[in-house]
Amino acid sequence: MGIVIKKELDPTFETVFLLFNSHIPDWKGELIQSLQTFGINGELFLQKHFGIVETYLKTFQKHKQSHPKESFFFENIQSEQTLLIIFLAAEHRTLLNHGEPMDLLKLRGFLASALLETFESLDVPDYTDMPQLPDEKSIIEFLKQLDIPNEEKWFILELLMQPDYWISQLLEIVTLNIPAYEKAVAAVKTPLKKLLSRFSPRENTVLLKLFFTAPHDTTIYPSLSAPLLEAGFYTRGYQGLLIEELTKQKGSSDVEKETLLRQLKSLSDKSKLDILCALKTSSKYNLELSEALNLSPSTMSHHMNVLLTCGLVTVEKMDGRVYYCLEKEAVSTLLSQLNSLLL
Repeated sequence: MGIVIKKELDPTFETVFLLFNSHIPDWKGELIQSLQTFGINGELFLQKHFGIVETYLKTFQKHKQSHPKESFFFENIQSEQTLLIIFLAAEHRTLLNHGEPMDLLKLRGFLASALLETFESLDVPDYTDMPQLPDEKSIIEFLKQLDIPNEEKWFILELLMQPDYWISQLLEIVTLNIPAYEKAVAAVKTPLKKLLSRFSPRENTVLLKLFFTAPHDTTIYPSLSAPLLEAGFYTRGYQGLLIEELTKQKGSSDVEKETLLRQLKSLSDKSKLDILCALKTSSKYNLELSEALNLSPSTMSHHMNVLLTCGLVTVEKMDGRVYYCLEKEAVSTLLSQLNSLLL
């Protein structure tokens, strides 16, 4: 099985994220703050690289069509995890390779499986492996284990109660705004063409490692609406068109310090340090770590995403499971850099 690299945007993915970004009053400020937590000068980065993104979003907003249910999906959403679930809902038929709608319980199970975000497999889970949520009580119990803001749990509750209705409403919203997306693409045609021509997924990333272990063909798309995101969904992945700009100067003193700061920041959290200590003796899969450290699967996934991004952990597939492994070379490099800087 292989990986197909697309040099074109995915209209549904782009439209969902453009709609979400249109509901963030100060998206620049939030992005600057997020970059700065990783030791990056966010304001300078936006000034240098985000002109195309700003034009793209402003054009979309100018032509965007409102829908009476739009606020349900795109207001008061704080976590990227929940936003990705919105995208999965919009693409559920394509992702599941079904020509017909799924029944209510399977829809719930599919969305709930994605919310757990355990990365146990790149295959769509069998129905018997999905969370079984036949009624409101089971849904509420499921929500208790999710590590997301409480206000988003109300959204997830409503979505899981009536997934068929809300998915149909979401498809209407996306379809209504595809023309606005197309006008946004036309507004940045020249610089976008240049970015797309250079697009190539970064080598040796977690996303590629996961996809290379998949038992099926996978497709990776570039994204401009989520320019710094890297995410995978079963048979497809997305990589932001500006991610490479964060690592272009790799090897310079400043970038080495930024990488070091991100790694040290992750080590300052007890749970993340406990994870690394647990991986010292042997590789482990998500649920194995969750049980050993008494953390929920969703919390574990959050910690692992940070450690994967920092390069302190890698992944490999064994016996049909995705295992996390301590990146010992990266740890050695971290210690060496500290020694060089401070001693």
